[in-house]
Amino acid sequence: MIQFLRFDKSKEFDAVFNIISGRDAVKFFIKRTVYLILFAYSTLFLAVAIPFVKTPCVYIYFIGSLATVFYLVRYLNHIIKYFKYKGGYIKLNKSGIEIKNTKAVFKIAADDITYFEINPLGNLIIREKSLATSFPRVLLQEEQRDMIPGLLQDMAPGRTALYKKIWEFVDAITVALVLAVHIIQYVIQAYYIPTGSMEETLQIGDHLFVEKVTYGPVIPRMMGMEAPVHLKFLAVRELQRGDIVIFTPPIESEKHKDYIKRCIALPGDEFHVKDGYVYINGKRQDEPYTLGKPTDYDHFNIGKNNNIEGVVPAGKVVVLGDNRVNSSDGRYFGYLDITSIKGRAFILYWNTGQVFKGDFSRLGLIR
Repeated sequence: MIQFLRFDKSKEFDAVFNIISGRDAVKFFIKRTVYLILFAYSTLFLAVAIPFVKTPCVYIYFIGSLATVFYLVRYLNHIIKYFKYKGGYIKLNKSGIEIKNTKAVFKIAADDITYFEINPLGNLIIREKSLATSFPRVLLQEEQRDMIPGLLQDMAPGRTALYKKIWEFVDAITVALVLAVHIIQYVIQAYYIPTGSMEETLQIGDHLFVEKVTYGPVIPRMMGMEAPVHLKFLAVRELQRGDIVIFTPPIESEKHKDYIKRCIALPGDEFHVKDGYVYINGKRQDEPYTLGKPTDYDHFNIGKNNNIEGVVPAGKVVVLGDNRVNSSDGRYFGYLDITSIKGRAFILYWNTGQVFKGDFSRLGLIR
């Protein structure tokens, strides 16, 4: 934030502020290092994980890169200033300013100072008629940083208040966005059902929550990564037959969408469709959720890329829609990579048409 100040001749003051040292300096630079890493990470993460946006999002890369570069410049400025002013201080009184750095102690008379400026790098710029001295205000104790503006007179309090509100707003929105996307990616996300491929279990217009804790978090494929990373050791349990899952379909033109289907066969299972029924490891499956609708391949062209008959490969599963006559599922796109699964359908909390009719019978846990 930019702020312009000058001496307040009506005030009597004499204050000394010392540059941080020891543990305080270590804590300061550790904190700033973590911030810098988070800036870079958040840029890479948001670009591929933010919902409702085609990813990777170039705009996020651009905005995030600008913010990261600015923070890197600010961070390097802190390091340079620290070694220049290590063990130093700034002393302010009505007659002028005294500054100590690693090389010398010098004074600037109040009459020679035109105005003060606090710049976005965190420095206090002391403007004289033909000179400017930069002091690292950000390297003072946190409680002392705001004491300096309090000793001086703000030349444009209205502008300062506006800048502060803008900064607080942008900061709050940014933090909220980063936290929200992390929660959506790793904890829980709301979804809307636009098609009838999972009827009658899930119907058009259903709103549901999908939880992403059960199977363990999946770190999305960010820049520099070859593939998403599934943290299996954080899983509550393994994927099971019958689980209704949200996933990114293995269809290039549909990568920006999410599909929802039921997991029918796991890695190592022998899967077959025969006479309108699903067979797992030679046993015909009882699937009451399909409401007797036949399971077949009548509407799908089975080729070498989507043939799901036989033993399910490692790291793959077979997913089918409950509405077997109207579902683009494993019979169409083949096996599904487990790392493409984003979470498990958890709670049905709303269906506008039914709720407005007073029907709450379907709301609750999804099975």
